[in-house]
Amino acid sequence: MNPLARPSWSRFFEDFHCRECGGQEAYRSRPRGFFEKYVLPLLLLQTVRCERCYHRAYAWYTIPAPERPPSEPKLSESETPGGSKSDGRVA
Repeated sequence: MNPLARPSWSRFFEDFHCRECGGQEAYRSRPRGFFEKYVLPLLLLQTVRCERCYHRAYAWYTIPAPERPPSEPKLSESETPGGSKSDGRVA
């Protein structure tokens, strides 16, 4: 057998595929509740979230799922760049 060839079933433990949208990028999701915090690690599973559709799922620990980078804070309408800063008062 060619050392570069892998059986198709081994990709199940190495690649993430979202069941909702078919996306292949996932980020870690914070565990919710007792089951996800304590039982899933015993089963070698982690909680992940799809990058495209944000569907939560469980994936093997062998699948790389980096921490999601922090999002930039959203600006409110009164703090738009280049605009005047008002506190919502009308003269």
